[in-house]
Amino acid sequence: MNKRNLSLSIVVAALLIIGLAATGVHAQDDVKGKMKSDKTGTNPVNFQRESRLYNEHTWLNTDGDDDQNVTTFEFRTPFANGKWQFRMRARYKLLTTDLIDESGFGDMDVRFITVPYFKGTNAIAYGLEAFLDTASENSLGAGSTSLGPQIFYAKFFKGGFGPYKGGGMFAPGLQYQFSVHEAAGRNEIDQINIDLNYLMMGTSKKYWFFTDPQIIFDNENNIEYAIIDIEFGWMMAMWYEDLKGHSVYVRPSFGVGGGRPTDGSIELGYKIVGW
Repeated sequence: MNKRNLSLSIVVAALLIIGLAATGVHAQDDVKGKMKSDKTGTNPVNFQRESRLYNEHTWLNTDGDDDQNVTTFEFRTPFANGKWQFRMRARYKLLTTDLIDESGFGDMDVRFITVPYFKGTNAIAYGLEAFLDTASENSLGAGSTSLGPQIFYAKFFKGGFGPYKGGGMFAPGLQYQFSVHEAAGRNEIDQINIDLNYLMMGTSKKYWFFTDPQIIFDNENNIEYAIIDIEFGWMMAMWYEDLKGHSVYVRPSFGVGGGRPTDGSIELGYKIVGW
């Protein structure tokens, strides 16, 4: 059995086992009520209607002074009586290297996710993400259409430390991404992504700290690397009372490992949650 079939079999088996074991166990009404009052957009199992706009400037890991700028619009909405969530992301990219200077639309992706198990302070979610070959220029996209089944566990906790004593969450996740169609001359996609999401809310629940170390195993190119994100966010109602559900954040990141595609980045974002 090759690496792709083995990886896919492991992820699919995990999804089936957890889905069957967790059937019928959903969040309690009081937990759901508390989640609906949370407008930070930091809880991955809190399904509300959201719109996000963010811009990320990235320094690429190349021999030259190469960089790219990506502006992303993201939309999320619950459906099926709130048991599922749909997410869509569309991008506009500007790529500048020693050989390329192009801009245009990048690849889009969509995701469907559900939470079959939510009891007490523990939750399990799984779903399917589709990465679409929609880039307007070859250099602005992966040149392939791929799928990414995913699963993650969320553990919520109280307390914290310093100015972040409003509770938080640890949510490790696993995704296997594989291409189902490649354009001529483009490589297959075959990789495993591990996310280690960690959130701490501010004591007033109006600001937060979030980090997401991502570990990527690229089986197609036989390389491994990590991208570490660190996010600080604030509810805009801290300054403008009428802007409930609106928030802003800043998210720097840096790459680790010889095979990393980026050295670092800085992202600025704006969110509207629960509209």
